Amino acid sequence: MSRVALIYPYFRTRAPTELLFAPLGVAALASQLHKLGVEAKVFDCTFSTFDQVRESMLSYRPDIVGIYCMVTLSRSTFRIAETVRADLPECLLVAGGPLPTLYPGHFNGPFDAVFRGEADETFPRFCRDYLGLEPGSRRKLSDLRLDGYAGLFIQQDGLQIANPPVHYTEKKIDSFPLPDREDFDHAAYQQESLLKGGAKTTSIITTHGCPFDCDFCSRPVFGRFFRRRKLDSVFDEIEQIRRLGYDSLWIADDSFTLNLNYLQDFCRRMAGRNIQWSCLSRVNGIKPGIARMMKAAGCRRVYLGLESGSQETLALMNKKATLQEGIDAVQLFHAAGIEVAAFFIVGYPGESVSSIEKTFHLALTLPLNEISFNVPFPLPGSKLFDRVSELDRDKDWDKENEVTFVYKSGFDEDWLRGRIAETMRAFAEKNSEAPDSI
Repeated sequence: MSRVALIYPYFRTRAPTELLFAPLGVAALASQLHKLGVEAKVFDCTFSTFDQVRESMLSYRPDIVGIYCMVTLSRSTFRIAETVRADLPECLLVAGGPLPTLYPGHFNGPFDAVFRGEADETFPRFCRDYLGLEPGSRRKLSDLRLDGYAGLFIQQDGLQIANPPVHYTEKKIDSFPLPDREDFDHAAYQQESLLKGGAKTTSIITTHGCPFDCDFCSRPVFGRFFRRRKLDSVFDEIEQIRRLGYDSLWIADDSFTLNLNYLQDFCRRMAGRNIQWSCLSRVNGIKPGIARMMKAAGCRRVYLGLESGSQETLALMNKKATLQEGIDAVQLFHAAGIEVAAFFIVGYPGESVSSIEKTFHLALTLPLNEISFNVPFPLPGSKLFDRVSELDRDKDWDKENEVTFVYKSGFDEDWLRGRIAETMRAFAEKNSEAPDSI
């Protein structure tokens, strides 16, 4: 029987900041493949070793292997690809995800094809059609009508295919089946999230795309086209999640609180369900009544990208939000009884030591429950990536939350590490002494 293997090549690092969620992209592809009658299995590497994944793959003997890749997963992606080439030489290798979308040519050689952008529908259809070809020593891609698969990129073996990516409409998204979460180790995910946050948490995506244009951000797959899922589908998925034993949601949308009518409808339907949730939010647009509504609907924590305590640095980042709006948002959510976490970036190209110190000061003066500091990470596809110099691709692109520049910077890493450590100690001391007002 013909088979498709879908690989999420993240091997856990056990870093203090590590947060583990089952990968929804490959789960969505598995569901679409099953809908078309194609046998497919997800290989989530999170709780496995490389050798264990290799042995499982050899036992499964897929005809197609699809690997999801972003910049921090590139080393494990190519290592797995080399193994598949050596052990399963007749297997068709396909790459997808943010990095292949941005740089499909980098995947020529080890991979036979790349799917760029949103491929929820086109990649499964491609797999069905390819597997339907007459099997020989190896099926031929040239026997397919390759111009019919949006986002497909092939530049080898005499084929020159570069079909434009697609952004699915809300109507199309609502026709998709729920992600297939069957192949994940839910017990392991729940154990880790209980240890980390005291609840059994998994992720869900309710909206796609972000219309903003922050200097450091890259949105190669979903882009700027903001789309919402119908809440009937969202709540069907929430019930699926509850049946798997989870009691908490991480809403992984970039722009969950952007549409206030959608947010309020979500809160009305969540009320009384006895399931808590956390989300990202922009700092502007939320009113006190909506924050209270979020709290009543089970919202435990909101994550805000405050980024800096300097208005000048926020302008450098093209943040499209003011320093005061960030301060007001923290106070608003705090007053509603919602925990607030904040992300900060220090050492941004063009900012000063003085502005960095303003950021440390802001983090210690606001009523925050969690803070994190990072140096700028020039994601491929971002404006920041295009303007930094002397990128070092061998440094630590596959490590999380390291205070290490992967490009030439005028800031001293040792000084930044020291000031971040001092600020984190002061934050921990302040919060241990503060009365619990939430």
